[in-house]
Amino acid sequence: MRQWMMMVSLYGMIAWCAFGVDVPARVTENAEMDDYTFLKTYMPEKDRATVSEAYLRKTVALAQEARATAPWRDQLTDEIFREYILPYSSIGEDVDDWRPLFREKFWPLVKSCKTTTDAVQIINSKIWNMLDVHYSTKRDKADQSPFHSMRIHMASCTGLAIIQIDVYRACGIPARFVGCCWTPIPGNHSWPEFWDNGQWHFFSDAEPDKFLPLDEAWFTSYAAQADGSNPRTKIYATRWSPNGTFFWATWRSGNRPSTIPADDVTESYKRFRNPLPQARVAFVVRDSRGKRIPSSIKLVAPDTGKALAEGTTYDDTHDMNDHLVFEKPEKTMAVILLKQPDGTWKKAGFTTFDAQQKLIELKTE
Repeated sequence: MRQWMMMVSLYGMIAWCAFGVDVPARVTENAEMDDYTFLKTYMPEKDRATVSEAYLRKTVALAQEARATAPWRDQLTDEIFREYILPYSSIGEDVDDWRPLFREKFWPLVKSCKTTTDAVQIINSKIWNMLDVHYSTKRDKADQSPFHSMRIHMASCTGLAIIQIDVYRACGIPARFVGCCWTPIPGNHSWPEFWDNGQWHFFSDAEPDKFLPLDEAWFTSYAAQADGSNPRTKIYATRWSPNGTFFWATWRSGNRPSTIPADDVTESYKRFRNPLPQARVAFVVRDSRGKRIPSSIKLVAPDTGKALAEGTTYDDTHDMNDHLVFEKPEKTMAVILLKQPDGTWKKAGFTTFDAQQKLIELKTE
């Protein structure tokens, strides 16, 4: 046992030197043993036959390095570190050796940041172009491992969240996987949360070269409406050690509970709750192959022709539940105009804003 502990310590020292940072005070052997024991004790059952001792030791060493060199290390308690930096997976996805690669690619970008919020902003603005992975419902499966998504260059919201969490953890940023089945609309969504100064936060879906507002996203109002009385529609955040609550696996057939330990975080999203506007109409435009495409839409009053709203629909790089949405007072009636390639507007239908939320799909000719 002492031999492998020395190997972990040596690996960590080599890694610190390789990244050109000051070597911090040595992690004690007791701490190394505690981290290793924690990781192995609560690892998914399916991994016990396939994940090697060497991989676990390497994971411990690199995670300790990330913790020790992080500018925000003073806020990383043992519990936060072990639950949200040390783990090698989020939802039981296939195991990849992602930590060295993501550390090499992203640590140089964020090592001068003072807070995890600043670091996550930078990572989110670079991650998808750097890894060449983009949102698509044509991915092989929802819970893809990061290297799987990188091989096929696509992932759903679940796969994208897994990659973000792994990159955050490689840089010493506590992160966890969050997801739910929506209450007010059909479907589900997954996203990452990260820890900063005693609180969990999130950003909207990462976009290249864009810094986004903290705790604001297209899904915030939907998450705030989550039904905490129904296990299926609660919001769950994964953890490594069990506490009696388990993540509701929305990506699995039958949409059923999993064996993944989780916390019920539904209440934390109620702070964003405002009455969800009921007079809402969402729009999608598809081409002849059924792909979502960006198209200009205008709503006009049927009697006067006065413009009521105008915008551009989203393509398939956006989450499948993220649409162009217009909000108007109830009983508002509108003619839908769709912009043609020649710049003219063609009547594409009619809608009324009422208490029932609507999704209108239009097709190009």
